[in-house]
Amino acid sequence: MSTRRVVLTTSVDERGAEYLDALREAGLEPERIDAHVVDLPLADIGGVVLAGGIDVDPATYGAPGTPFIGPTEPERDLFEALLLKTARDEGIPTLCICRGLQLANAAFGGTLIDDVPHALGAKATVPHSVEGPDGKVERGLLDAHLVRIDPDTLLERIVGTRVLVTGSRHHQAVDRCAPDLQIVAKTDDGIVEALEARFPSPFWLAVQWHPESTRTLDNGASRKLFAAFADAVRG
Repeated sequence: MSTRRVVLTTSVDERGAEYLDALREAGLEPERIDAHVVDLPLADIGGVVLAGGIDVDPATYGAPGTPFIGPTEPERDLFEALLLKTARDEGIPTLCICRGLQLANAAFGGTLIDDVPHALGAKATVPHSVEGPDGKVERGLLDAHLVRIDPDTLLERIVGTRVLVTGSRHHQAVDRCAPDLQIVAKTDDGIVEALEARFPSPFWLAVQWHPESTRTLDNGASRKLFAAFADAVRG
């Protein structure tokens, strides 16, 4: 087991059980934190993970509110933005998931689509959130949600394929990519599914889907993401 401290950021009312389980499975000892943390010493932190959650506040990327935005947590946006920038400056391995990808793009100067179905309209050909008969959002794999990964990228090297079936449960997405980041995967309708860093980092990856929920469903691809992050933490 790694003795280096790994922090998982969530909303104040979220426990992050699936994320914590995935990180422990990869041999790490994660600690959940949120925006209520007053003083976070980074000297002993070996890795940062941003979890999914509620919408990113449009003010975070300099946009007005819209009717499509649901509940937000501005304090979390600010907290995570500062944490991301410090992790970048200190060379701390970083993994961002779903909302984490969106927040990272906003924190580094990019913008977001406020609502994918509204933005795509008739061009919407890929399901990015599906409700089951019980009204709950599907948390498993979606056969129609194919992520196409660019060659010669960290993500391709980790999962070992250029086409990956994933889950999906989001309605915000990357619009303009931040200058510090680069797009490395999309779905066929053009929605950004993964970002990597342009700046030097031992590990920096953001994915739009939820690998913590599909670890037993995708022939090991999700586990490979957490394992690669864990290797960077230990390294």
